[in-house]
Amino acid sequence: MATEIVMPKLGLTMESGAISAWLVEEGQEVQKGQALLEIATDKVTMEVEAQADGILRKILVPVGQEVPVSTTIGVIAAADEDIDSYVATAPSDPTAAAPSDSAPPATPAPVAAPPPPSAPAAPTPVSPAPAPSVATDGRRPHKTSPKARKIAAEHGLDLSGVNGSGPGGRIVSADVLALVEQARLAPAPTPAVPVAEGLIELSRAEQVAAERLTASYQQIPHIHISMDVSAVWLQQFRTGYQLEGKKISFNDLIVKATARTLSEFPRVNSLEEGGHFRYASQINIGVAVAAEQGLVVPVIRDAAEKTIEEIALEGTRLIDAARRGELRPDDMLGGTFTISNLGMFGVSRFTAIINPPQVAILAVGAIENRVVASGADAFAVRPQLTLTLAADHRVVDGALAARFLARLKEVLETPGLLG
Repeated sequence: MATEIVMPKLGLTMESGAISAWLVEEGQEVQKGQALLEIATDKVTMEVEAQADGILRKILVPVGQEVPVSTTIGVIAAADEDIDSYVATAPSDPTAAAPSDSAPPATPAPVAAPPPPSAPAAPTPVSPAPAPSVATDGRRPHKTSPKARKIAAEHGLDLSGVNGSGPGGRIVSADVLALVEQARLAPAPTPAVPVAEGLIELSRAEQVAAERLTASYQQIPHIHISMDVSAVWLQQFRTGYQLEGKKISFNDLIVKATARTLSEFPRVNSLEEGGHFRYASQINIGVAVAAEQGLVVPVIRDAAEKTIEEIALEGTRLIDAARRGELRPDDMLGGTFTISNLGMFGVSRFTAIINPPQVAILAVGAIENRVVASGADAFAVRPQLTLTLAADHRVVDGALAARFLARLKEVLETPGLLG
């Protein structure tokens, strides 16, 4: 029985998707669980696996074409099985030129005159055969991991003649990194004439992220509220954990404090759904991470129920996976509030764009020594940081945003509440 391959829904707000690569060629045998294709979203590039054994009889949607979720994009079937009904309902490619009824009939091409008898016939040129590991229809090699392909593309490397060290000869990132190192040690070529201007091509994930964030900034009335917070107890807590041999970051402490505050302000932890808003049943905090493939936001689930140590362990796992390009789709879904921390880059304060369907995002600046009042006519230098909340003004007004930040400040500055 034929098995449909459908465009998966990889997130709450995902309505359509585009194929970034077919990993199997049409007519090739596949086994259940084998990677068939890659879907690129604004969050992650995901491999879609075969759900049955058989032959990839037909690819219905080519690389780059965007189709709604649940659309049939391919068919797995036996070699003699009738799949005409699937082909007949295949989505059309909007980029393909459709014939026009009003177009004039094609003019017959003139018949070439025969060559003079004395002129020998020109030999037919022979086109070189394509490299065996590269598909001839634009699809990517099926024995190369996504991360390896990305590294190769960034460095302009040809992988057609590479024998991979992974299972079944699969080319993995370590193989490509070795080629990069070889290229680095090779003599430098003659420098080319620099190009004055050039276009930067965005990946599919970056295109989707750009579209969603542009829509967020255009359609959501952002309100920004900033507040300075003492970081004395943050530093002391982190030092105490370090003395116990525990690796706790400032961001882990901020995640815990934010989760605690959100439990008292459920309206800030709500989600937009078609013009309506509902309170989220959990506090799932997304942590913005600058990864190789761009900005990603893995999610720490049930953050209010976790200890600081549990948040640190989960955060470390997610950040490491993000930077290796190994996040799972489940790691990216279900966020109800986002924290973006640029303090490690020395940024004092900034504003962030809300990640829909969430209604707020917290921007965290660097911990800096600043001059503050310490009493009547007295000043002192103390560690401080600035928090800036961006909120959807349709749900969170200025007074509520101010009360939320004031309570978060109190939690961060009070050891009994932070611990």
